[in-house]
Amino acid sequence: MAHANSAQFTEAPVFSFKPLMALRNYILLLASAFSEAKILEQKSRKNSGNW
Repeated sequence: MAHANSAQFTEAPVFSFKPLMALRNYILLLASAFSEAKILEQKSRKNSGNW
């Protein structure tokens, strides 16, 4: 039984792309949020005028 459990770890890939994909998604999310905030800022400046 113990040998069967330890054999699972040897079959797993040494390097996984899941953390890289998660990091990429996080960066894309930040970039889209930042660009959306810039667009909203430009809209609010047009609406508010000089104050």
